[in-house]
Amino acid sequence: MPVIIFLIIIALALSHALEPDHIVTMRLMKSKKEYAMFGLSHGIGFAIIAIPLVLILSFFPFLEIVGDLIGLAFALILLYSEIIGKEIELNVSKSFGSGILQGAFAITPSKIVVAILASEVGLLLGSLYVFTFVVISSLAIFLVGFSLSYLNLKKDISRIVNICIALVATIYILFSILKL
Repeated sequence: MPVIIFLIIIALALSHALEPDHIVTMRLMKSKKEYAMFGLSHGIGFAIIAIPLVLILSFFPFLEIVGDLIGLAFALILLYSEIIGKEIELNVSKSFGSGILQGAFAITPSKIVVAILASEVGLLLGSLYVFTFVVISSLAIFLVGFSLSYLNLKKDISRIVNICIALVATIYILFSILKL
């Protein structure tokens, strides 16, 4: 049974890396170091802060709006920067801070499932579940960011891609907020 649970956690971690708010945030970054810092800090944010929040949110789901608003803010920053034609970049310290914020407060179904699975098996095995999720999702976030950097080959194409990503993320988060 634990092998199946670990495979589920790995699948959740990989899919978590592809969530719109992560992609939007990484489009504001330009270097491998920034992607790595974002992935690492996102995992740290989840491990340190989000687990208690996930447990609290299971009792008070209306608090989920905080994470949605943070993700929406990053989507709107990307959209704004592309519309005005001025790059707004996150540097390493900002990518670390945004990773902690999103890791802690952007509560997603994948995080909730991992937290619930972890809370049902005790401290030792539960910690291993969380650690597995953090490591796999942090590495996957870095790889997604690294892959996205290849979309910057031509400025015009990159701008169109960024606007589309920001719009999709904004719509996705608004639907999440409105529960549609």
